[in-house]
Amino acid sequence: MLEQNQKIVLTGDEALDALKEIEYILISLHKMGSFYAEKPGALEEYRKATTDFIDDCAVTQRLSKVRTIISQHFDDSLGDDDLDDIERHFSDLKFWKPDQSLTGKTLETEALEISNGTIQQVTCKRNELLVVFTNQQDEFLLITFHNPIAFKGISAIGAETDGLFKEEELTLSQDAKYITNLENTQSYCFKATTSREIIFTVTSEGYSVEKI
Repeated sequence: MLEQNQKIVLTGDEALDALKEIEYILISLHKMGSFYAEKPGALEEYRKATTDFIDDCAVTQRLSKVRTIISQHFDDSLGDDDLDDIERHFSDLKFWKPDQSLTGKTLETEALEISNGTIQQVTCKRNELLVVFTNQQDEFLLITFHNPIAFKGISAIGAETDGLFKEEELTLSQDAKYITNLENTQSYCFKATTSREIIFTVTSEGYSVEKI
C-alpha cells in the first residue's frame, strides 16, 4: 500500500453523508427482517419486499455514493502489477453471478450495449477480469472479460467513458504473445469522454455483460 494511503481523512460532512446512507439501508433491512420473522410462512413475501426495497429505494446508488465518498481520497497510482491499492485489495472478491439465464440457456455474450458511463471498479482474477460499470440510466453492469492475457489502465476508476470499443490491432508484450494463441483473442478499450484518449485496455478471448 502506498504511504499516502495508509491514512485516509474524510471531512465531517463526508463522513455524515456516508453514515446516513448506511444507516438508512441497515436499519430498513433490520426492520424488514424483524417484521417478517413474526409472520409464519412469509418467506416469499419477505424476499419480494427485500427485492422491492433494493430496487425502489435506490440501494445500489446509495452504496455507490458511499463508495465514491471513501475511494475519492485514495491515491490511485498504479503499482508494478498495473493495479492501484483499491483494485489490489479487491482482487480476491467473488461476485455473485447466475449459472445460467432464466430460460436455462447459456448467457449471451456481448448482449447488452456498453455506451456512455463510468468505470466504478476493476477486479482481476485468475481467469477473469471484472469491470463494474454504470451507464447513463444509473444501471450497474458487470463486464466479465474471459481468459484475459493482458490489460492496462490509467486512472480508470471513476473515469467517464464513451463506452467499450474493439481495437483494430493487438499491442501485447512478447511474454503475453508466448502464452496464448493470438487468433483467439481480441483487444477492447475504454475511451475518455472528453479527450477520447484510451484509459483502459483489455486483451481477452471475449467478454459478457450482465446487469447487477
